[in-house]
Amino acid sequence: MGLNNSKKKPEASIAPVNDTQSKPSVTTVPDAPPVVVTATPVPNWINESQFVEILSQNVPQFSEIRSFNAKAAMGAGENYATLMLRVKIEAELIDKTIKPVSFMMKVPHDSVQMQEMLKVANFFDVENEVYIDLIPKFEELYKSKGLDITLAPRAYRFNEGVKIEPKLKNTVLMYDLGQDGYKNVNRVKGLNVEQAELVLRKLAQYHAASAVYKSIHGPYTDSIMYGMFGSDVQKAMDMLNTMLASTQKVFLENVKTYKDGYKYHKKLATYFEKMRVNFISLGMAKPHEFNVINHGDCWVNNLLFKFDQAGNLKDMLFVDFQNPRYAHPASDLLYFIMTSVDMNYKLTYFDYFIKYYHDQLVEHLKLLDYKERVPKLVELQMETYKYGCWSIMACYLVLPVVLLDPTESATFDNFFGDSEAGANFKKQMYTNKRYQHCIEQILQWLDNRGLLEIYEPPQTLPVTAAPSIVPVEQNKSKEDFGLDWLNSQDFAELIVAQEPEFEKIVGGTSTTATKPGDNYGDSLLKVNIEVQLKDKSTKNFDFVLKIQADSEIANYFPKELEVYGKYVPAFEQLYTEAGHSIRFSPRSYRFNKAIKQSYLLMEDLRRIGFKMADRRQGLDLDHTKSVLKKLAQWHAASLKYKEQNGPYPSKYNDGKICENSRKIFQKLYESIGESFGRMKHNFKGVEEYAHKLEAYCNVYIDRCIEDAKVDELEFNVLNHGDLWINNVMFQHDQEGRVKEVYLIDHQVTKYGNPAQDLYFFLMTSPELNLKIEQFDYLIRYYHENLIESVQLLKYTGFVPNLKELQIILQKHPIHAAGTVIGPLSLCLRDPIEELDTDLIDKDGSAIDALCDQLYSSETYKKHFELLMPWINRRGLLDI
Repeated sequence: MGLNNSKKKPEASIAPVNDTQSKPSVTTVPDAPPVVVTATPVPNWINESQFVEILSQNVPQFSEIRSFNAKAAMGAGENYATLMLRVKIEAELIDKTIKPVSFMMKVPHDSVQMQEMLKVANFFDVENEVYIDLIPKFEELYKSKGLDITLAPRAYRFNEGVKIEPKLKNTVLMYDLGQDGYKNVNRVKGLNVEQAELVLRKLAQYHAASAVYKSIHGPYTDSIMYGMFGSDVQKAMDMLNTMLASTQKVFLENVKTYKDGYKYHKKLATYFEKMRVNFISLGMAKPHEFNVINHGDCWVNNLLFKFDQAGNLKDMLFVDFQNPRYAHPASDLLYFIMTSVDMNYKLTYFDYFIKYYHDQLVEHLKLLDYKERVPKLVELQMETYKYGCWSIMACYLVLPVVLLDPTESATFDNFFGDSEAGANFKKQMYTNKRYQHCIEQILQWLDNRGLLEIYEPPQTLPVTAAPSIVPVEQNKSKEDFGLDWLNSQDFAELIVAQEPEFEKIVGGTSTTATKPGDNYGDSLLKVNIEVQLKDKSTKNFDFVLKIQADSEIANYFPKELEVYGKYVPAFEQLYTEAGHSIRFSPRSYRFNKAIKQSYLLMEDLRRIGFKMADRRQGLDLDHTKSVLKKLAQWHAASLKYKEQNGPYPSKYNDGKICENSRKIFQKLYESIGESFGRMKHNFKGVEEYAHKLEAYCNVYIDRCIEDAKVDELEFNVLNHGDLWINNVMFQHDQEGRVKEVYLIDHQVTKYGNPAQDLYFFLMTSPELNLKIEQFDYLIRYYHENLIESVQLLKYTGFVPNLKELQIILQKHPIHAAGTVIGPLSLCLRDPIEELDTDLIDKDGSAIDALCDQLYSSETYKKHFELLMPWINRRGLLDI
């Protein structure tokens, strides 16, 4: 429905809307697009006598009709399903004065296709039910709590007139909001942020009232509970297929002409085929979910806005309730955002819009004393993936209509029919350059989020230069290591296996292998062994020696030794057997002699050109992708290994934070929470989420331990467990391109869902501009490589599709904010020498001082101020 170019009319006497609500403001009123008024004649069965009962009931002192005029109210392309009429009446009152009255009247198109549709689904009945029977009751709920809200125009029933003219049954008669200054905005331009916020607030009010009303009065009628098609699923599917098949066909033909369209065509064709089966079930209410009465057609032309003379936005009302359905609110949310918001905000503000709606929903459910469970923001975000079909439908079916200039060919028959005229109209829709510009961006966004894969019930189970590399400082040289349990001669047995010309060990030295701030756990030494060969020449062999630190923290060394000694070579062998050579980590060695000291000896990757990247600069896109590819290969190998050899030992059920380390980390995160409380005023925009983050720190350890519990019904892999930039080493070719990447430091390897590795790496290690801007793309890239690897290894178990992986990330959010407030602050720390490696063993005051110092870093503040609002708007603080 729409009311373009509505002008101010004389004051009416029928049910004016209330303007007393406080509303956001905008600075300008968007111009309405040009309107081509349809030449469709007014049905000859409509006459003034039918309106006498309406006027008698609603206009005080009504006497008779002095003039009656009905004409088409909307231009072509503004309303497809029905014909909208504006009915203007001059009503004479008993005192002989004249009152102007104006109605909007919706009637069906006089076409065979419309008549067939009405036999299957009479949307006039359900629309009258919402307007007349439900909306006033919803508004009364708010009025009883002291809030005067108007959601829609008042509507009227022809009780007597329908007895004389049965066709009046299939009509909707409403108060004409145009006479109060309400109008459509420019559908082609779309809504700005303030306008979108007002719609979402009103939508939340409507949804909240519908949920509360049901909790008080019980289920709605079948027409509301099941939608206009009723409970007959087969009938609904047949009708949908008839309506949508021709449109989908033309859309798919044109997708190939869009940028990167070849990537999306196959996915969309598969999607549409599966949607025929799954669409109806996804539109039905699930008892365990939060459900509301969805508007059902919430796009810009079904929203009427009112502005004051200065152009400030005052109010918004809904119209056109012909397709309501009791179901999850994601339907309305996705449909509205994808069709009606300005393209400049549609995708970049998406998570913000979901959060804004959720805030309003919670506020109004509380106001109305809703007694049932209120969904968390993170749950609502997860459901936007599950119900992603509404995004697809909105983008291919409604958005091209929204962006199309007015045209006489924009008719109901052409939109749904498969005639030549219909095919030409659809081609016009999908070849529209305005639409093409938008859909190319949207398809990429949908694909990155996994939304080009329809939700199905889960099964049971160009080249850039290398980043700046900081050379490692060589210091604290010790002749022959200075270790009472190891000397250079012990290396002879290892070197003779590598060098057939070996004669003897000449000597050895060690230096620290990392610079301050690059390692916060055990001691790392670079060991150089000088060897004399049989020809009396000398040769150097380099190793890295890791020595367990004395700490009260949990002992992770046995796990790391096993990963290097057992799982790394086993995983590499899986790929070798599949015909694909892969190295995951440096080679490790053991001495034959008995040594009580816990140690790990590895090849020195620097000897063959491997380097660490600058942790404070972060990884560019190519380096980030190379790590995600190797991670996907590692995860895939862990799946295949378990399939062949059975479960991993129980020690891999625990990660860094577990019951054994609870006390230590509890102290640390208490200090982090207290420090944030002291330092929060330094962060811009923190008021949006400060209360959540403080509560988050208080329960972080408990939630980490709870999240770490393995659910074998979920998708689980062997996580690296500590995947940040300093636990990855890169080898480059002569042009600076990534040639190879190895994972190091496997001491907290953890079996469980992959959210830990993905959040930990993506929150700490990429360049700042990539972390949010490319997040969904990077998740898709990881997933593509995961699928490729499990197929190569012929793994036969369950692997989530991309949408399911995104839901896993929403379901397990603990390592998102937890990584930002903890490890990221250390990752971005200046390389200052006095930072102890036994950080966690510090006393409380020392940790407090350190946290304050970390949170004062300008570099950290930039990351925090970008990441934390994104985390909050995705619901990842709601743990």
